[in-house]
Amino acid sequence: MTVALPLPETLARHRDVYQEIAASHPSLLNGKVWCPSCGRSRVVDAARCLREGWPKCCHGTMSLDQLRNEVVKP
Repeated sequence: MTVALPLPETLARHRDVYQEIAASHPSLLNGKVWCPSCGRSRVVDAARCLREGWPKCCHGTMSLDQLRNEVVKP
């Protein structure tokens, strides 16, 4: 039989997992996202974004990949 952890301990373990994931990849380490439409950049807490969702801009989700999202201005 499995014993459930108290809620505060469970939440702390989940936060730790997101921190570990955020610290495991170079794209997440710099904590910067870009808008593919307008080119705006923003510094974020990657662990928080993994938990709660990525920021939005120009009605879309901001991206970790700046090179793919270079904005061509007319």
